[in-house]
Amino acid sequence: MPQAEAPGLPEVEFVAYAEDGRLSGRIRLDASRLSDMLNLHDEFLLEDALAERLPDGGTMLLPEFLVRRDELLLVHATGPRGDRAQRTRTVTHGITLRAGPYLVRGDLHAARGVDPMAFFRRRRPMVPLTDATIEYRAVDSPVQEFAGTIVVNRDHIDWMRETEDGLGVLQLPALGRPAREAGRGRP
Repeated sequence: MPQAEAPGLPEVEFVAYAEDGRLSGRIRLDASRLSDMLNLHDEFLLEDALAERLPDGGTMLLPEFLVRRDELLLVHATGPRGDRAQRTRTVTHGITLRAGPYLVRGDLHAARGVDPMAFFRRRRPMVPLTDATIEYRAVDSPVQEFAGTIVVNRDHIDWMRETEDGLGVLQLPALGRPAREAGRGRP
């Protein structure tokens, strides 16, 4: 069942990536943060949705769109960061992963002394990575976007590895040329 549709709930922008495209629109939060809500429900109702086919191109506008969590590979985390009093000290671990056609690099937060890969596998399905970038192919060229926080659907990870270097420019090897930053034009 989709999340509650009470008018008093805060509304946030929603951008998600599925196997064959990107969805954007607005969604009403019914939890303290988007990542919590993504783990609480199996379906989400997007309002004023835009569906974009990747990499082929083409768009469709819809007043409402019901999407299932198991269709989502990645979601940009927007909205509030949650209750500051409930936060615990963590150590960041650089992670690089592939989910379908998307290459993601970001920081996983885990307690000191915890194996980050084991921690990732024990989490609920939607796991946030901070200071994240995402790469994918658009109609005419590769795209690299800084996403801030990306919530990854752990059930759709093709591969993942811990990385030691800082956040840098990622390359999509199969494309044979450097990715461009979103909004900056072609290389």
